Amino acid sequence: MPYGARMQIKLSKTWTVGSPLPEGVGGFGRVFDVTDSEGKPFVAKLVPKAEGAQRELLFGDSIAASGYQNVIPVLDSGEHNEELVIIMPKASQSLRQHLEAAPGPLQLSEAIRILQDIATALVDLDGNIVHRDLKPENVLLLDDRWCLTDFGISRYAEATTAADTRKFSLTEQYAAPEQWRMEHATGAADVYAFGVIAYELLAGQRPFSGPDYRSQHLYETPPPLTAGTPRLRSLIEECMWKPANLRPRPANLLARLETATVQPAAQGSSRLAQANQEESERLARDHAEAAQTQQETENKVAIFKVAEQSFNSLAEPMLAAIEADAPLASIERNAGHGTMHFVAKLRAGKIGLTKPTKVEAWNGPFTVISEAAVTVTTERSQGGYEGRSHSLWFCDAHEEGRFGWYETAFMQSPLLGSASSIEPFSADPGSVAVAFSAVMGTKQLAWPVEELDRSNPTEFIDRWIGWFADAAIGELHHPSTMPEKPTGGSWRHS
Repeated sequence: MPYGARMQIKLSKTWTVGSPLPEGVGGFGRVFDVTDSEGKPFVAKLVPKAEGAQRELLFGDSIAASGYQNVIPVLDSGEHNEELVIIMPKASQSLRQHLEAAPGPLQLSEAIRILQDIATALVDLDGNIVHRDLKPENVLLLDDRWCLTDFGISRYAEATTAADTRKFSLTEQYAAPEQWRMEHATGAADVYAFGVIAYELLAGQRPFSGPDYRSQHLYETPPPLTAGTPRLRSLIEECMWKPANLRPRPANLLARLETATVQPAAQGSSRLAQANQEESERLARDHAEAAQTQQETENKVAIFKVAEQSFNSLAEPMLAAIEADAPLASIERNAGHGTMHFVAKLRAGKIGLTKPTKVEAWNGPFTVISEAAVTVTTERSQGGYEGRSHSLWFCDAHEEGRFGWYETAFMQSPLLGSASSIEPFSADPGSVAVAFSAVMGTKQLAWPVEELDRSNPTEFIDRWIGWFADAAIGELHHPSTMPEKPTGGSWRHS
């Protein structure tokens, strides 16, 4: 029924109804200005009651969320006539209104501040409440903080809508792949929407323009971002990865936003930016993996695709550095019948990087999806030493379910007496699981399991280029001690 000026809504308190907010504000339902008995301004959201939908779906999450950081609290709720009512503080504006008023993409500092406010709310909500419909319309400015609102609305709408339409259960521009597949939404869906919002703040437009949003969110990779820092672009890319379990957790989002404006070291900055741009262009041309189910085997296929995509963020900067520092080096891409990303030779030295391959067998304490190897060799010495090789594994060695590229290497057990001509050496995961067990085996760790920073791989690249330089002039020698660095506790135990 229509609401006129001075009409009152009686819940636990009495609220006087004022003017309606413009159409479209508030999404599912209608929003009115209201005042309390002292004339203080608030807003009321009115949602039609629908057969088959439980009232708790609308109110329960919102009321429970009132103690969380950067969440609009529900001050009162109940029923009036044929509608359900939520009373909330009156915010200054929505993020959508703020974006529409901006002349273009937001400045980096402002975008970071908004994203930190949203991430703070997601950290508090993680494991307790899933928003399911995170978008700029549901982010409001209250007391100089960007806060989330409309908890429970999309879940209530979903319960009231026919299964063949799901008309209100998602917002097309921000919905995660698993929502399009009508799967149960977890906090990873909110992280995906966070990534879409972050992209929009920096680019001034959403990553997907429609009209076939379903296909785009399920199968396509967003056009590469050029705004922001390498660290921030990497974070946003990960938020929109198709497999839900690969996306960062909210705590990881917030921690990485703290350093998102820090530029990489100058030595690697230009090469990394160039390589990142090349990788972004390649990703824009390729479609993402077909939608994956939650079954373990199919999920590994999707994770391996991410491993291949992200590997270039390490490989291309290394190759660019070699091309820049050693223009006389001979470089062959796709060497070894396509198994090598590249092989470079200079005088007596040779460096090679293999392409990622799937790991089929591995019984270690964490999950390894893909493997590659980087190797530097020189002319065989009188003692028979030729060089060194390290394994690169795409795995979750430090935190279960958080995958990334890690570096490690191996050595023969000292009990065997003789050293290998390549030491330390890389190895297929299936052949070195014993190195991660309590049993003294023939192979042991010679290098800790260390995560590589894709947004700034300077240390990794400089170290290997240095060994390549030593190999070129015949000064690459067997390590004086093995292991070269402490290896204990460098991986998680299942």
